[in-house]
Amino acid sequence: MSKVVNIVGSSSNVGKTYLLEGLIKELKFRGYSIATIKHDVHGFDIDKKGKDTYKHREAGSETVIISSKNRFAMIKELEEETELNDIIKMVLDKDIILIEGYKKSNLRKIEVFREGVSEKIITPKNKLIAIASDTNLDIDDIIIVERENYKELADLIEKEKEFDFENYQ
Repeated sequence: MSKVVNIVGSSSNVGKTYLLEGLIKELKFRGYSIATIKHDVHGFDIDKKGKDTYKHREAGSETVIISSKNRFAMIKELEEETELNDIIKMVLDKDIILIEGYKKSNLRKIEVFREGVSEKIITPKNKLIAIASDTNLDIDDIIIVERENYKELADLIEKEKEFDFENYQ
């Protein structure tokens, strides 16, 4: 079973991706298989103009799959956003699933707080694993970890319960 941890912050440029990069390296060093899910509220395009997959999509294919011996990717046009639960189901074969964004999810979270960027903590205390911060914070009953202390953050992730998909709301 997988452990699922949501990395959030109050705004963009708070350092979520930076934190994830360090966490991924530390957890891989410890031997875990990792999946990441990134939420993009603005929309995105991973296809490059001129590539075959781009041409397929431009010609009208609603789903384009590219596969090789090392990688598999699917680009699918959607009518509405795919539910986070359904995305998590796709990667339950990994030991740890790290999710960036999805601030409003009901998942357990590590919140990134950066002085001069963050204004307040946005995660309810009962959903917080810890706050990863670049400044000293004094918040009762909350674990505060220096933002680049990936070893301590990975230790906290290891202590998390395995994801109970059946009871996740």
